[in-house]
Amino acid sequence: MVNADAEGAVLQTFATPNADGQALLIEITKRFGLTARGYHRVMRVARTIADLAGSEVVERAHIAEAASFRLPAGRGPSQPRKSRNAAAAAQPEKMAMANESSP
Repeated sequence: MVNADAEGAVLQTFATPNADGQALLIEITKRFGLTARGYHRVMRVARTIADLAGSEVVERAHIAEAASFRLPAGRGPSQPRKSRNAAAAAQPEKMAMANESSP
């Protein structure tokens, strides 16, 4: 079995971080509003990073590195992801030009 296939109890057994890593994962989840799916993806990636480092335990550094891949650069806790509609509304002149060039 590979980390990508681990779900539920298997994921909890093999990918749960140590106490420091768990505290960081909970803080990241609260601060950045990770969904359950995002939370589990961070755990899976952190387990892979720990495997590559030869560590049997998922540590805080592994969680931090995994989260750095999951969270876009420059997005703080008060900066939620923009939807396409929100991005389009922020640039009305580009949308107008795109509509004018349409047949």
